[in-house]
Amino acid sequence: MPFFACWGSFLNVLGYRLIKNQSILFPRSSCPYCSTLIAWYDNIPVFSWILLGGKCRACKHSISFLYPFIEILTIIVLTFLYTLIPHYYFFAYFIFFSALLVTIRSDLETMLISRYATIFLVPLGCLMSATQLLPLSLTESISGALVGYLFLATINGIFKYLRNIDGIGEGDFDLILFIGSFTGIVGCWISITIGSIIGSVCGLSYLLFSSSYGERDSIAHAKIPFGPFLALGAMLFVLTQKQIFYYLIGH
Repeated sequence: MPFFACWGSFLNVLGYRLIKNQSILFPRSSCPYCSTLIAWYDNIPVFSWILLGGKCRACKHSISFLYPFIEILTIIVLTFLYTLIPHYYFFAYFIFFSALLVTIRSDLETMLISRYATIFLVPLGCLMSATQLLPLSLTESISGALVGYLFLATINGIFKYLRNIDGIGEGDFDLILFIGSFTGIVGCWISITIGSIIGSVCGLSYLLFSSSYGERDSIAHAKIPFGPFLALGAMLFVLTQKQIFYYLIGH
């Protein structure tokens, strides 16, 4: 668990710096507002954020809740992954989950998804499928990536035809391509289904909450990223795929 917490802290840095085209190694982490270097005792996953009250020690500016959120989420999902998934698949899914956590981090903060965490890793998913590091064949990996991409592209095409605007971000196309390469066609379908359900519930909850406080302007201009829900759907699929295939196949 300590390793997973530290890994979550690294994924925070990765998600933040990839979008800003910064080096992931140098310089040391610093406050984005006052540029003060963060001491090691202020960089302990989760605990430092709590002890500092979610604020920078130097300038007292608020530190995003995404830092402890991603660290806690990393601990939870990787612990389940280690517990539930056969260990010979752990390495591949560890990379997969790490990239998904990076996309959640960046999409929630900036509504952008780095291709370094999605489409650039598609060949890796195909390679791991071909070498049996994933419970997929190479054909299933490639078809999962293509079918997932074409499905979202079709949905977006229909939406654009009806509304004359894109309904799905370009980063989401890259994300489903990546998810398909690691989970196949069934994984894509389940990820989109679960992601759509969770996203709809969260979106409706946000609208109801905002309307109850009379924030009509915020509702009118509300933009909710789909990537985090798609990523959560993919992780839930991986963690429950044994049960899913049991019910789909019937034995």
